Amino acid sequence: MNATDLPAKIEAIRAAGVTYTAIAKRSNCDISTLFRIRQGEIPDPKYSVGSAIDAMYIELSSTETSTPKTAA
Repeated sequence: MNATDLPAKIEAIRAAGVTYTAIAKRSNCDISTLFRIRQGEIPDPKYSVGSAIDAMYIELSSTETSTPKTAA
């Protein structure tokens, strides 16, 4: 986990349609904590929060890359 990547990972998770509430619940933190991480106000969050965000990001990334694209 690289804490400097977390804001971008939160944005990518959100772009995939996951709500802040779902991310916070999975990360076991408040929504306000996610906002502060995203804005750089918490540069080094708890390991458990960062790990949960990383896991969600990896899951979403692997889902996107494993879905076959159809040619037009």
